[in-house]
Amino acid sequence: MMIYLDNAATTKPFDGVLRKMSELYEERFFNPSALYTPAYAVAKEIESARESICRFLGSGGTVYFTSCATESNTWVFSCGIKNKKGNIVISAGEHASVYENAHALIAKGYDVRIVNLSADGTVNQSDLMRKTDQNTTLVSVLHCNNETGAVNDIAALARSVKKVAPHALFHSDGVQALCKIPVRCADAGIDLYSVSAHKIGGVKGVGALWVRNGIRLAPMLLGGGQEKGERSGTENTAGIIGFAEAIRLFSQTDANAVADMRHAVRRTLLATDNVLINESENNSPYILSASISGIRSEILQRKLAERGIFIGLGSACSSRLKKNRILSAMGRSMSYIEGSIRISFGAQNSPIEIPAVCTALQEEIAALRT
Repeated sequence: MMIYLDNAATTKPFDGVLRKMSELYEERFFNPSALYTPAYAVAKEIESARESICRFLGSGGTVYFTSCATESNTWVFSCGIKNKKGNIVISAGEHASVYENAHALIAKGYDVRIVNLSADGTVNQSDLMRKTDQNTTLVSVLHCNNETGAVNDIAALARSVKKVAPHALFHSDGVQALCKIPVRCADAGIDLYSVSAHKIGGVKGVGALWVRNGIRLAPMLLGGGQEKGERSGTENTAGIIGFAEAIRLFSQTDANAVADMRHAVRRTLLATDNVLINESENNSPYILSASISGIRSEILQRKLAERGIFIGLGSACSSRLKKNRILSAMGRSMSYIEGSIRISFGAQNSPIEIPAVCTALQEEIAALRT
């Protein structure tokens, strides 16, 4: 039996999503830009999916579909910055698609300021306000950290930023928060919010950027004028409609059951000597990050995989890198960073899987230390 616990990297698509997408591929495969009736019907389905996701994220904005959240984040950093006169503020805990885009701007001469993390992995609010001023044009703060699950109080941070820099755009990468951490973007003071389908039971290849009403980003892709002229290119019709269905299905997940599974594994790890749990007081129940001294995490990952249990080592986008930027920013020593794992739960995990996971962790950690 396979036990899949790397849901922060990607999730298994819901059967309902695949059924809906299969119907579109097999029967309603029309290009939504075409003018005949069946194509127009598909275009209307895309708009229905857009409206559904907009309602879920709250009134006051619209959604533009992209190929993934990395594209959404890149769009913000490529087209949401007007000139070099102002400054840009991001946190040290950002996903690579924000962090690397910000560093590309540094190379072009932009004033980019990196905000420190607190020891629990959340953004250090005092440092954020020290580095934000009236010339700040863009602030980007991750909603839920993809490695540790630490949840930032986005609404409070956005309010503080807007008091100092009322004209700044406030962007948040909401990939790990979507359907897991409640948010109403406009009410929280967010201007731009990036999301992805494949983290919540949708398929790879579709993401979105929520944009507050009244904000206009320069188009990143020019061409046929799809997505109201903001993002040209033939729409991923099946993926978009599947995305809306994934949100509907994932929203039915029993979050308390997920939290109970996380707590059981956490309790097992804490009962093991020299293990640190990387978490904040307000942490996502879907992510458990642990640093285990005296082992190499990639070896533990391989040993667990041999037993049919699949876990992560951190961000899947950075899994081949030797260093861990997030844990280093939290002050973890290298002896713990080398033994860091990420166990992430999903809507399709079951409590009956957890005893086997706990036993395997205990046995394999003990064997590696021996």
